[in-house]
Amino acid sequence: MKQILAKIKIDKRQATPIALQIAQSIKNLLIDQQIKYMHQMPSLEELGQHLDVSKEDVKQAYHRLIVENLLHQEQGVYYANYVNLSSDYYLKVTKLYDVIKSLGLTPSIKTIKKRVTDLPHGLALDPLIDPNIPYVQLKRIYYGNDIPLALMDIYLPQESFKGIETMNFDEKPLYEAIFFTYGKLISSGRRLMSVINLPREDAKILNAAVDTASYQVVSIAFDQHKKLIDISRSISTMNQYFEVDFDEKDIQYITKNHFFYI
Repeated sequence: MKQILAKIKIDKRQATPIALQIAQSIKNLLIDQQIKYMHQMPSLEELGQHLDVSKEDVKQAYHRLIVENLLHQEQGVYYANYVNLSSDYYLKVTKLYDVIKSLGLTPSIKTIKKRVTDLPHGLALDPLIDPNIPYVQLKRIYYGNDIPLALMDIYLPQESFKGIETMNFDEKPLYEAIFFTYGKLISSGRRLMSVINLPREDAKILNAAVDTASYQVVSIAFDQHKKLIDISRSISTMNQYFEVDFDEKDIQYITKNHFFYI
């Protein structure tokens, strides 16, 4: 905490409002990765005392950063909400569980809904997907250090995964459980990434404000025999940054497979 306090700088001689200076100083530290994702921020009182400014100035600064989705508030505690993800998360088959672990957080998973249902309109994004068969829906919350980070709706063709709706997969990455139970190994996939405003129901689960700008990723996964494993829709309020270097072969592969959109 002391290290963060020492890095937040303002200049009271400037005409720029104090709250704006505080917000900009913290924003620069987040972008420079000097404050890590989900790191606890100083309290309003601590930062106010350190900078010799009012608690209200700090509160306004934090509110500005929350609006920009750079800070996250959980039960009165403020956390950094800016993460530099490897581009592998978007370009390769990567477990969200492992991504959370790579951020230095303790990952956990909770399944909050299991049912047999139809595939929602708009998720049949590939010719190999049959929208007319029943699917097993798993709705899962992914946590980091017990804080909800992402919400995922997973749809698996029931005929390929008989009995899966009765199994308990909490605390396990789904593809790992599928491999050991059904012998299906994920070998390829596609992802469509977009930005949405967080719906009310999802906002409640993620402890976020309604209409918060959020990332939505729709993924399709296939097994070693080119058979469909699942279609999933994940939503995260994590403010994500990543750099991607493409060579000509990468661009041809991505364009051919419609693998990456932003």
